[in-house]
Amino acid sequence: MSVLVVCLSLPLIPIPADPCPDMRDEFVLPPNFDYRVWFPMHMSVQMKKMEGKLRTVDLIVEVHDARIPVSGRNSTFLKQFCSIRPHVLVMNKMDLINMKKYKQPIEDYYRHEHGITNIIWTDCKRRHGRALSNVQKAVLDILTHEPRFNRTVKTEFQIMVVGIPNVGKSSLINTWRSHNMGTKKSAVMEGARPGVTVRVQNRVRVLDKPPIYVLDTPGVLSPSTRNVDEVMKLALCDLILESATNPRYVADYLLYWLNRTGDYSYIKHLEIPGEPTDDIDKLLIRICSTKDFRTRCLTGPTYEERWDFDRAIATFIKLFRKGVIKDCCLDKDILRPYLE
Repeated sequence: MSVLVVCLSLPLIPIPADPCPDMRDEFVLPPNFDYRVWFPMHMSVQMKKMEGKLRTVDLIVEVHDARIPVSGRNSTFLKQFCSIRPHVLVMNKMDLINMKKYKQPIEDYYRHEHGITNIIWTDCKRRHGRALSNVQKAVLDILTHEPRFNRTVKTEFQIMVVGIPNVGKSSLINTWRSHNMGTKKSAVMEGARPGVTVRVQNRVRVLDKPPIYVLDTPGVLSPSTRNVDEVMKLALCDLILESATNPRYVADYLLYWLNRTGDYSYIKHLEIPGEPTDDIDKLLIRICSTKDFRTRCLTGPTYEERWDFDRAIATFIKLFRKGVIKDCCLDKDILRPYLE
């Protein structure tokens, strides 16, 4: 369901920032917010198909977004999939976080909280050969050394790549295949938006010796997710279809999160005057006023010039998604015990 931000007619003059902003303690969505739109029906159907493929799979590779290393992981994967098959966790998009600050705390968190000791870090869009070698080494170690999957009668292995939408599953498969097979042609469709893969794909060969095939799967969110912060983190990282989100809510959450973590760099990056504010409407007006973002709307028989709030929202959110804001790890509160 597409939600449009309504442009209200406002005077084209700047509004001063709050000199002493009263920052929010929590982020609240409207009481009638429908979480069901975040879990389309095809996700439930494809989850059952993925379960049906498990008996043919030797290994699960879970891909996740390094900007939310803890939040958003589908608990169903852990309970139904990873508990009965060996599991490798790949943190993709590592270029979008401060690795010097967060790599060790994230690894410490998973070692202490979940017993996961081998996290692989990748940036599949940049096709880092070393990162792909690390993924392949971890996979081969498990496939060839774990007794219950070292089957002498089996001449090939099959891997299932899982994760929530838009974390880079298809990019990982295409990069892995290109790295080993010497072909630049994509074997599976990929794109910079969630929902490109909507069904379990045919298997793709990524290695000849030993023969390894990979199943690409659609991104599946947890249908039980009702935590506001977790939901908004997914939306901010563009891991949910834009048609299921209100961009204004996403921009408001980004403003809340930046202020809450004491990061006021958005004032400098947006090149707007004044002090930080916790009022998204005032921030959007300041962006429009400073950058002269205007649009013409038809009101009755004539056109009226108004602030282009949609453009201001997109400009603000882009600061995060493009990595302009340097500290883009949204789970720093969860990781705090391991950061000290």
